[in-house]
This record gives sequence, structure tokens and C-alpha cells, in this order.
Amino acid sequence: MKGFKKMLSEPDIYLYDHPVFSELKGLDDLRCFMEHHVFAVWDFMSILKSLQAVVAPPMVPWRPVGDPALRRFINELVLEEESDSTDQEGEFLSHFELYNRAMREVRADTKPIEAFVQKAASDGIEEAFATRDVPEAAKRFIQTTFGFIDPDNPHKMAAALAIGREQAIPKIFRNVLGKFQIDNQKAPTFLFYLGRHIHLDEDFHGPMSTKLLEVLCTDDRKWEEAQTVAQRARQARTDLWDSILASIVQGREN
Repeated sequence: MKGFKKMLSEPDIYLYDHPVFSELKGLDDLRCFMEHHVFAVWDFMSILKSLQAVVAPPMVPWRPVGDPALRRFINELVLEEESDSTDQEGEFLSHFELYNRAMREVRADTKPIEAFVQKAASDGIEEAFATRDVPEAAKRFIQTTFGFIDPDNPHKMAAALAIGREQAIPKIFRNVLGKFQIDNQKAPTFLFYLGRHIHLDEDFHGPMSTKLLEVLCTDDRKWEEAQTVAQRARQARTDLWDSILASIVQGREN
């Protein structure tokens, strides 16, 4: 556990403050970023739902299982991710649907992610990887995420959730906002999406996901495995940023 806490106390500056954030200078750059990043927005729900099935399993007949506080956290997290309030009064959308709206607002191409999700639902994730126009970097990121999904090892899923997502996202999105060079009126839904995640993840999801991880890591072996998963999740995100940056630069040259 000491090694894990040390890793948490040493921020990954390259991950949180990646050069790609400074390259979001125009709508073409933002479109490229979103057309890659949307796949990471989508695959989050699969690891979250898998963890929910362990912490708050859907049993019939039902009986209470585990820590009530953690059941509440995972259910609230699913509620907010799957049906959160939007910037329009009385409306609810999943964060994935909200992100797709943000993409359409800036005229980013949503067809690849829509085709991918449909194929994954009908034929499975492996078949979906053959879908046309899915960025290779996005495929690698999803493959890493799905590699963490294992109901027999919920501590690994919790590490990917807590360290790879909930702890990292507020820092990442603050830097995106801080370096955003596009007129705010041209991408209001994208900016709302970033701000919403900073608020939720920083104040609520981050601390509770860390508590969930601590409860599930019941021995040194599990802490070591969680640390390995956390490092891989961070690296996968960094690799995704690297690939998006390369795509943005290449797009300007074409």
C-alpha cells in the first residue's frame, strides 16, 4: 500500500498537462480530439457497470451485500454517468450522449463511434474493432480498459476506475479548460461537459472511488495488483493523448 500511496502523491505531469491540450487552437483540432476521446468516454461505462455488478449486484430475490456507503456511491455514480442533469432545465442524458451532442455542435464526425457502439452491442467488442474509421489509438485504449474487467478481481476494476479515471479527470480537464483557445460560444456543450466532470469527480467521485479501492484491496497482493493496473491505465491515457496530438499535427499538414 505504501508504494501505491507514493504513486498517488507523485502527479503524472505529462498525463495531466499533456502538450495536446495546448494544440486545441481551432475547431478542426477540437474535432480531431473529440473523435478520438469519445471512445474513452464510452468505454468508461463498461468498467463502471461491471464494478456495480460486484458492489451492488442485481439479485432476485434481493438481499443486502457489502458496505451500504459503497453501494450508494456506485449507484449514484451510475445514476450521474447514465442519466445526469444537463445544462438544459429538466433534461437528463448520459455523459456519453452529452459528449455526442457536444461533437455534433462543433460538427465532429459521430458516425464511427455510433457504428462501433452498435456493432459492440450486436456482435461483441472484438467484432466491433473491425468497424471502419475507428482510430487505432482508440482501439488500443478500449482493449486496455476491457482487459481490466474481471468480476473475480474487483480491486483491479476499482484501481482502473479510481486512478485511471476519477482521480485523473479533474486535473486533466482543468488543464484543457485553462489552455482552451477556441471561442467559448463555439463549443458550449463541450465546456459544460468538462466543468461538470471537474465538479463531480473532484468533490465526490474521486474520494469515494478511492475509498472503494481501499475496501476491495484486502491484502498486499491486491494492493500490488491495483498499483500495476493503475500504472497501465495512466499509460494508456498518455498513449491516447500522444496519438491525438500526432493526428492533430498531421491534419494541419494535409
